[in-house]
Amino acid sequence: MNQSNGRKLWGIVLAAGEGTRARDFLRRLSGGRGIKQFCAVVGRRSMLEHTLARVERLIPRERILVVVSRNHQEEVSQQLAHWPVDNVIYQPANRDTAPGILLPLAHISHRDPLATVTVFPSDHFVVEEEQFMDAVGGAVAEVQRFPRQLILLGATPDQAEGDYGWIESTGQETGQKSRAISRFIEKPSQAYARELLARSALWNTFVFAGQATTLWEMVRRTAPDLCFTFERICRILSFSSSSAPLFTEHAYERLRAVNFSSGVCAPLVSWLRVLPIPEVGWSDWGTAERILASLQRVGKLEECLVRLGYGLSHYGYDTQHQISLLRSCSLDGTLAGNTIRRRWAHSSLQPAPTKT
Repeated sequence: MNQSNGRKLWGIVLAAGEGTRARDFLRRLSGGRGIKQFCAVVGRRSMLEHTLARVERLIPRERILVVVSRNHQEEVSQQLAHWPVDNVIYQPANRDTAPGILLPLAHISHRDPLATVTVFPSDHFVVEEEQFMDAVGGAVAEVQRFPRQLILLGATPDQAEGDYGWIESTGQETGQKSRAISRFIEKPSQAYARELLARSALWNTFVFAGQATTLWEMVRRTAPDLCFTFERICRILSFSSSSAPLFTEHAYERLRAVNFSSGVCAPLVSWLRVLPIPEVGWSDWGTAERILASLQRVGKLEECLVRLGYGLSHYGYDTQHQISLLRSCSLDGTLAGNTIRRRWAHSSLQPAPTKT
């Protein structure tokens, strides 16, 4: 996709996280090391592969950069062997999401200083992918109307989720698809999340679009030390690309961690707009509970349970019992299996009769 103003559209896919909260669960479910973005949960493709396929609906892979961890070289070599080698960006260490965005942004700005950039986490689940990417295209169109602002996609919440970022807008604006943002809240308390839900706030999907120059200016205002470091990396890429890896390595040794949401976006609410998206079955798969809820929604829960070693339909449990029992057992494999069987043995539920 090329924009009418001559700016080319680029994509950044964030795939360097460790996913520690769901790692044990995913190790049992998918094998390997259980690193979330490299796990195949639905079908044969990993979450990263699903994400890349989604993004390629809008942007050619020649303009999609994937930031990965040096600790994941085995998984990267298997799943990104087909990807343009210059578009796989290894970060020396995890310094949270702001550096995770700025390192590939430096590579993009080196190649295309006037780029428009979209950012995608690689560990999100989306049921209606075409509709979701249409919404991303809508966010890109909004960037042309509001070139000095970042356009975030906001999902309509169905529960008071305290582990998500939330966005409160100023309300609909006549003739505009996106809305100005009045408050940007990162991981509120459960009580505050209930208030936000009642006030029709949106979940922050952490998928957004903006001009590269806008991103640099936002970081310059909120984390000037980070901006200085990554702009130097960009300049070194331009003048001596062979020196960039060594400089980047040394820079990361003294680089502080900065969260992009709380450290860059929250202090600059006036620079942000939100585009509400239709119901597309979006979920941030940060925990095993969220993964199970999504699998239940798409009819894949029983298949998941069989892969874990304890299918439940023959025990007479419906899916609501299945998911609540697994949650109550903290999803520990042995404990969950034993508890499920023990509760079935002492319950009034009986196995469903076999049809003849």
